[in-house]
Amino acid sequence: MYKKLLTTIFVASIFILTQASVFAQNKDLEKGLKHFAKNEYNLAIPILKEYTLSHKDKEAKRILFKCYIETKQNKDALAIGKRMAENTDADPIDILNYADLLKGLHKYEEAEKWYIQYSKLRPSNKIVFEHIKACKLIKEINNDSLYITKSININTPQTDYATSLYKDGIILVSGRSNKYSKQINRKTKDHYFNLYFSKKAGTKYTIPQPLSSDLNSKYHEGSASFSSNEKFIYFSRNRGIVDLNGQAQLQIYMSRHNNNEWDKPELFQYASDKYSTGHPSISKDGKTLYFISNMPGGYGGTDIYYCKKRGFSWGPPINLGPSINTLGNEMFPYIDKNNTLYFASSGHVGFGGLDIFKSIFVKNHWSYPVNIGYPFNSDKDDFAYLYNEKKKIGYFSSNRDLSDDIFEFQSNPKQQETLKGRIAKLSPNKPIDSVAVFLVDNNIVLDKTYTNSSGNFSFNIFKNKKYSLIIKKEDYKMKRILYFPQNSEKEINIKIRLEDFPWAEVKAFVKNQFSSNPIEGAKIEVVNKTYNLSNYCETDINGNFSLGVDKGNFYDLIISKPGYFTTVLTNYTYDEIQSIDMIETKENQTVELQTSTFPNHGWRLSEITKGELNNVIEILTNNPDILIEVTASTNTNKGTKDNDALCLKRATEAMNYMISKGISSNRIKIESIGFNTKRTSIVVKLVETF
Repeated sequence: MYKKLLTTIFVASIFILTQASVFAQNKDLEKGLKHFAKNEYNLAIPILKEYTLSHKDKEAKRILFKCYIETKQNKDALAIGKRMAENTDADPIDILNYADLLKGLHKYEEAEKWYIQYSKLRPSNKIVFEHIKACKLIKEINNDSLYITKSININTPQTDYATSLYKDGIILVSGRSNKYSKQINRKTKDHYFNLYFSKKAGTKYTIPQPLSSDLNSKYHEGSASFSSNEKFIYFSRNRGIVDLNGQAQLQIYMSRHNNNEWDKPELFQYASDKYSTGHPSISKDGKTLYFISNMPGGYGGTDIYYCKKRGFSWGPPINLGPSINTLGNEMFPYIDKNNTLYFASSGHVGFGGLDIFKSIFVKNHWSYPVNIGYPFNSDKDDFAYLYNEKKKIGYFSSNRDLSDDIFEFQSNPKQQETLKGRIAKLSPNKPIDSVAVFLVDNNIVLDKTYTNSSGNFSFNIFKNKKYSLIIKKEDYKMKRILYFPQNSEKEINIKIRLEDFPWAEVKAFVKNQFSSNPIEGAKIEVVNKTYNLSNYCETDINGNFSLGVDKGNFYDLIISKPGYFTTVLTNYTYDEIQSIDMIETKENQTVELQTSTFPNHGWRLSEITKGELNNVIEILTNNPDILIEVTASTNTNKGTKDNDALCLKRATEAMNYMISKGISSNRIKIESIGFNTKRTSIVVKLVETF
């Protein structure tokens, strides 16, 4: 998809250069270039090959190199690419092209070497350093034997991709021939996309049936998501609307299942004719809707946003921020039952095209995305990850076989083994039951279990893969055990001893800052910073909570409740009971930066003003659902027009400072107050709270 588009642009630019230099010099070359321009690569190859044998024409060789790539003649492409890159007068572009080819063919160590060489010639090209990082990363996640993948039997030569789990089967989007719409692409034979349902019967899938005539139309229907009770559907549709650049606009629709029929779809309240909203994914509790959009204020092409449920409507879209969104395209979000976010991206470090990544929401933030590696990702476009926890079967879609197809995956039993362990006291050697054992990979908890009465536990793990175990039980010292792969054929059985270690209590009284009334039902997250684990509890009717902790570690506390600002306490001490104040949030609540100043009566922020804005940034960071409006005033009257212009610059400067600290631009509105006889100031107003 995107990679092919970029390739086309790259090829077109070469072709223009070639026309200017050699087009008229040789009729055979002219013929080869015409075939190339028409994408007739197999016809162009013998002509260009013959020509380059007798001409030192770098541009013609680059086009021949591209023809080999397009026709998947990798051996010939590698040969000509290597000759051009190793040439003593090689141009940097030839080195980059060869490195890209090596990376695309999974030759990462060689690719890394050539990317490094290119970076020395073009150090200003920052993207190449991302390629170097990608090669280092990919060497760690390129084991494709851990899972069994297969293209499923309902794929067609047209576009097919799975979009959601539904009624013991899958919903797919397909461009196959249908009664609802006409063919729109002669080459791929795609019709307008519609939604279909199929379920697994044995090893095969049943012939896909249109999901509903109430939902499918003569236009595109795309990615869909269902509420956990399957009574509501959220899906993408294009009604033939295009923007000023001629790009099709997606819009999200919602429908309710009622009396065996779907109600007439309703337009999502934040859909627009001016930008796209699409690829919806609803959380298990139905309170958060994730989707993509290219609305103004994003970080790149399409970004991932979310809206919170507010009664029968939705709160405003909020960008997930720079840890998730990039200058590229983020697409196909999928939120699983554990609130792990999977999505496709062309901007994060990957194998090429769109890759699938995952992120977890920890400490009130989305973690930096992790590339989920082979066999899910390839040098082509890979997207639309789904997983059926009950059946232990998942799906993703890819154009690695030329057209978009659906692939099924499951863990490879031949690559799995059982890791067993026994946990006992340090002295005497007696087993300990009910010990929590966490299986961890790269600081992400994969699984959790408890020891039985004999102190035993077990996990299914992949062979030849490193893990760590975190051992936790109250009144014993917490422990981390590093597990390294064993080549022995013997059963894996780890013996672990725990030391008696009295725990302390994290306890506090949570109250309203202004009324001092206790706050019941506040959610308390106690984060063990040493092991990156969280425990949860709630305040009782008197506003109190307590939770046992290993006093050998450091902790952060995150206290939250709807209608209040989230409070974050770092390195919390647990030696005595404390009171914690929470402040109610109210729409149109204002906070004035009392000491805000602007040097020389201009609009640049003083260090004092930045310091006050840092407090606002901390509030916004800890409360990702809050939107604000920044207004600025001046006490120097230069006329209405000049006053407004100056104040708008001041508000913009404050907004840009907050954006530079990681706050999404679509969470901030700006306004000019103009002349104020009292003082120069910045005022922050809460315009949306949840």
